Amino acid sequence: MRIFVLAAGIVSLVSPVWACPPDAETLVSCTLRKGTRQLETCLSERLVTYAFGRQGATPDLSLQRAVTEVEMQPWPGVGSAIWEAFALENKGVVYRIHYGVERAGSTEAPAYGGVTVEQDGKELASFDCDVGSVQTSGYPLPLFEAKEAAGQSYNAETQSWD
Repeated sequence: MRIFVLAAGIVSLVSPVWACPPDAETLVSCTLRKGTRQLETCLSERLVTYAFGRQGATPDLSLQRAVTEVEMQPWPGVGSAIWEAFALENKGVVYRIHYGVERAGSTEAPAYGGVTVEQDGKELASFDCDVGSVQTSGYPLPLFEAKEAAGQSYNAETQSWD
């Protein structure tokens, strides 16, 4: 019995820790670079979590931000795709996550997404989600409602949160 408990403890110590707590809802998650990398973003109460790194390993980067600290651009209601984007900042580096789905045409068109990393307005890296790997909570992302519940309101004219 003691060996089993010890073995279970060792497994829990080496298991990868990803962003989503058990009570969280996926915002946008996917694999990237032919499944060698993973992106995971989640909403739990009023917190957004972000993790990026090698699949099956501890994330290279994990962030947690209050919904009021997360930039979000909701779909404006026009175009052939329904899309949304949000961003988290960490020490001057901005991680812009996006997803979308074509609304006209084939119902078999998979969702798409990715993350772009920027610093001082310059793109440092960009990763597209592997085709077929995108998981979202769907449109609209619950982040919009969470920001409103936290007292923010979106101004479509200025495309900013008040």
